[in-house]
This record gives sequence, C-alpha cells and structure tokens, in this order.
Amino acid sequence: MKATTQGTLWAVSSVVFGSWLPLLYLFTHVSDDPFVWRSWSFVFQTVLLAPVILLVPASDKDWRKKAKRLLFYWGDDGEPVRVRKPLEVLRTPAFWMVICFPLDLAVWVWAATLIDPLVVNTIFQLFVIGMVWMAARLGKKMSAGRRNSPHVISGKYWALMVLSFFGAALVIWSETGEVGSLNWFGVVLSLAGAATAVGTFWGSISTGHLMGWPGGNSHDLVWNATFAAAAGRILALPLALLGSAVFFPPTENSFEINWAMLGLLSLLGVSNAAGGLGYRYSLYVTSSLSVQRIMFFNPAFQMLWIWAFADVSIANPQALLLGTGIVLLSNLGSQTQTKDPL
Repeated sequence: MKATTQGTLWAVSSVVFGSWLPLLYLFTHVSDDPFVWRSWSFVFQTVLLAPVILLVPASDKDWRKKAKRLLFYWGDDGEPVRVRKPLEVLRTPAFWMVICFPLDLAVWVWAATLIDPLVVNTIFQLFVIGMVWMAARLGKKMSAGRRNSPHVISGKYWALMVLSFFGAALVIWSETGEVGSLNWFGVVLSLAGAATAVGTFWGSISTGHLMGWPGGNSHDLVWNATFAAAAGRILALPLALLGSAVFFPPTENSFEINWAMLGLLSLLGVSNAAGGLGYRYSLYVTSSLSVQRIMFFNPAFQMLWIWAFADVSIANPQALLLGTGIVLLSNLGSQTQTKDPL
C-alpha cells in the first residue's frame, strides 16, 4: 500500500473516532468552570493513552531516555539541541505543549458561553491549517538541505486546504442562520483556542521527532508522540487547576463525579486516544501533508452525532450538504507527495 494511501486511511480513522469529542464535551461539561472540566479530562485521557503506549509496536520504548528528550529543541541547523540555560526551555516544543494543553479546549468552552458556539467552532477549525503550517515549517527546518523533509505540501494543496476550511465552516453554519451574540472577548478566546490547539498537536508531533532523532519508523514516532502527549497532560494538570482557581473560584455549581459521568469521561478518553492515534499515524506514515484535508470532514460527522444523540435539529440542511460537498470535492484530488515544500 502506498504511503499516502496509508496516511489517508489513518486520517479517516482519526475523523471517525475523534469526531465524537464535541458530543462528549457537551455531556461532560456540566459546571461553570471549564478548567476543572479540563483537569478531569486530562486524567481520563492520560489513563486511556496508556494502552496505546503499550500496544503500538515500537522498537524503542525506553521511556527514561525519551523523557530526557523533552528538554531538547530544534537548533538552527535542524538538529536537536539540549537545553543548557533556563531561558532555552522556551524553545522546546514540550514546553509550549504543556502551556497550551490547559488552554486549548478550556478557552474553547469558555468562548462558547460568551458568543454563538457556531462562531467558536468555525474559528476553531483554523487549527487544522495552523497545524499543517507548523508541520511544513518543521519539515523544512529538519531537511536543512541534507535530508528529505518529513512533512511536505505544495501551493496547490494549500489552496485545497483553505477550500476545505470554507466547506467545514458551511457545515458548522448549517445548524442555524443567525448569530445571537458576538463580542470581541469571545472572539479572542476562540482564536486563542485554535492557536493553543495547534500548540498541543505540534508540540507532541515535533517532540516525537526529537525523541526519535535521527531516524525512526512510523511506529516509533507514533509511540514517541503518544508518550509526549501523555507526559504533557500530566505536567499541564497543575496549570489547569491554577486556571480554575484564578478565573473561576469555587461555586455551588461544581463539577460532580458520578457513575454516568465516569462512563462519559471514559468514552471521551477512548475517543481522544483513538482519534489521536490515527492523526499521528497520518502524519508519520507519509510526508504528504495534503492528506490532512480529510480532517475537515470532522464537522460533518460531529453534526451527525450531535443530531442523532443530542436532539439538535439542522436548521439549514442546504448549507450542510453544500459544505460537505465542498470538503468532499477538495479531497477528490490525488493525495500525492510533492517536491516543493513551502
């Protein structure tokens, strides 16, 4: 099977499993504090990432050696450099991953309480384009004129990526034709959610390469990135609790754990682990970032699950069909590897 075909299939699996997350967020976010909800999601996501770490058939699972690579960053020549001064920590992908983890979905939920959730969802979809841009930059730096770039995308596929985004925006907009509320703080929070989502994904992917330098097959890289994602959540947990204490002092409407909530949080962890596994393999089995256009099918599946299980009607089915059609058409082009990274 061709590498790009494998990448495409893994991306499809990521969409199928990961698209359940918004529905599970809807059912599990039952308090006014998005940070305490994020803290509990960290616990269940980390626990459900453990089986992935055990089952991925990587050849090198020396977690102590890998953990030390959290303190590495990419030097100017495209090779790993170990942190030697405190300020150099700011250059490590792991640092930004830990900073971004408590913010990405917490501020997404926070923004949805201030402005129309459709606006928040549309802005949040920008993270896919941001992730591809970061991966392309990383690939160009790692190639350094001496190696093949691990992540490549051409201008043609950038255009199709943007077209997919507009299709996804139409899908999201299909729920309603009106925006009930809009304020700048909510917009800023939405943009912060998209930006920090890029930080979490890029941080784990980039750290996966650092841990496997100078080589490593797709299994090793996926294991590295999954280990980094689990470690990042553990390290980010105190920051999420700090965000809760600073921005949302305890109230009567606190987050309560019961058996139903345990089940939903467990499903959230399963969806996150399976979706993340597919996403990482889609990046690591092929250098062509064009397969990432498939991620814009996420809103269509999200709408399907929410419509089926959350009793939400689709107010504009025409927009849903048109948006899904645009995403489909933008993915009909061949998922080929290009030779001109941007």
